[in-house]
Amino acid sequence: MTDYAQVEGLALAQIVTDRFDTFTISQVVQTAKFHNARLVILLAQARLASVRSRVALELEPEGATCVVIGDPAPRAEQRQARLTDSLPRRTPPTTTAAPSDAATDTTEDVR
Repeated sequence: MTDYAQVEGLALAQIVTDRFDTFTISQVVQTAKFHNARLVILLAQARLASVRSRVALELEPEGATCVVIGDPAPRAEQRQARLTDSLPRRTPPTTTAAPSDAATDTTEDVR
């Protein structure tokens, strides 16, 4: 991170080490606002890097933007996670009735 900042001619206001990936988007925005930051740099390995577009969207009203540096994940792993990916799949109910049984009239004639 510091090497990237030095090469790009950036002054780092704060480096946050989040070993457990618990730093939230709102905390990133609050920290950027506190330091009047115009750029937030995330390492590609950080969990927040996977939601970079959301971080950038939240930073926009503050006049800041977000970049991700480091080795990007392979293309297959860059797919956006969806809530439905973590939900169990529903399986359609199975029936033992044959299709022809459903068409048979089961009403009895009343005499």
